[in-house]
Amino acid sequence: MTFFMELRRREEKGREEGRAEGRWFTLVELVHDGLLTVKEAAKRAGMSEEAFRKLVTR
Repeated sequence: MTFFMELRRREEKGREEGRAEGRWFTLVELVHDGLLTVKEAAKRAGMSEEAFRKLVTR
């Protein structure tokens, strides 16, 4: 793999991580603002309600 191919792969990985982090932040904010229930946010995050609650209250 060339240097530029590796650099592009790393950039794409960073973008994907940024999108995931942004999505998580948005779900948490919607729950805090009362616009989304914990149950619905957990469903959208692909996790159990209990796991979502634990991560949100940290």
